[in-house]
Amino acid sequence: MSALNSYTLTWRHINTTTFMYGTKLRIEDDGTYFNNPLMPSGTVIHDWRMLTTFSEHKYAPSLPILKKKQQYKVILNYNVEPLGSVYIKITFYRKNDTEHSNLIIQNSDAEFEFPEEAYAYKIELINAGLSELFFKNIIIQELDTDESETHSIVESKVNLDVLNRVIFGESVYVRGDQNG
Repeated sequence: MSALNSYTLTWRHINTTTFMYGTKLRIEDDGTYFNNPLMPSGTVIHDWRMLTTFSEHKYAPSLPILKKKQQYKVILNYNVEPLGSVYIKITFYRKNDTEHSNLIIQNSDAEFEFPEEAYAYKIELINAGLSELFFKNIIIQELDTDESETHSIVESKVNLDVLNRVIFGESVYVRGDQNG
């Protein structure tokens, strides 16, 4: 498959979700150095969002808008110690801000299809027992699906169908002009 468009995602700022407790963080020209050997596993190190509210998040959106039902390739460029001790989680959201699905990428690259029902997404960099990390970038490439068959990642679906119920009952309305 060939790449149509490509977007390079860097880590050049600290936002409200960046884990800073006991962290040594150094932002350099070629990447970001993160060191925190006492950080608990499963904790979000940093995140990037497609949609933000400045009053809530205090920063501008940092992810590109993706096309529905389009295939994408994510390439992770970082050095981590120990090996395999960091992963990313991509969470897709519906228009009403409920979670549609998510996928976890532990390898250096993976392909996925942006869901048709998704409206927005975020990418989280998550600790899996790291002591230090040198984050270079994440590359998101739009793939040309006409050339070959694509391989999709198994998505963990969250079934949050909206249930509307209308309850009908007898009216308890009493008229004010009762005779009797």
